[in-house]
Amino acid sequence: MIFDRIDRKIKDMKNLKDQELRKKNRQKQVEIDQRYDSLVSQVQKCSLTLAYARDHLQFPISETVKLELQNLFGNLTSIVSDGCADEDSVLKAASDFKIVQGNIKKDWGKHFVNYTSTTVNTLRVISGIDPERINKCIAEIKAAETWTEDKSILDTLQKAINSADGLIRSLKMDQATISFLTKMTSGKATIADLDENILKWIRAEGLERKIRITFLPK
Repeated sequence: MIFDRIDRKIKDMKNLKDQELRKKNRQKQVEIDQRYDSLVSQVQKCSLTLAYARDHLQFPISETVKLELQNLFGNLTSIVSDGCADEDSVLKAASDFKIVQGNIKKDWGKHFVNYTSTTVNTLRVISGIDPERINKCIAEIKAAETWTEDKSILDTLQKAINSADGLIRSLKMDQATISFLTKMTSGKATIADLDENILKWIRAEGLERKIRITFLPK
């Protein structure tokens, strides 16, 4: 009798242990699935932002990044081919995604300089004309200097570039005027740099009282 009770207790304890193990495994699987879902959402967000940058900000997506994203999407699909995500596979995919993000960030850094430098430099040259508006424009452009998957920042960049280009065009400056303003901003302009066309432009824009002339120290 007593041995029968002991056997039942042992079986009950074994069943309880098995139930606890299954419960832990289910909880762990839920956590893995959640990490997988989060990773998929991040990759999708990155891809949509990348497409926006390509279509609206002339960002050329390199063949390396295209291939890496293609492989990543394939791996993410295969991870759940049997119905549930595997932890090691999710960790590997997350690591691969960081590599993709690093390559995009590097490519964007080069593109940003090429895409914005002419506009920003011209804005700095004419900053004395409308400081508040121009400084705001430059700040909005510079906010996107580092790659971000926040599409709203890239959208603000596009609007800032368009606004800046519109402002620059409205001033109707020729190259001689831009050269003069560049020298003036760096403190190198002299009366010898002025000609009738530049004076005419200054008067047309009402800038006579915003430009000062001084003697250079001996």
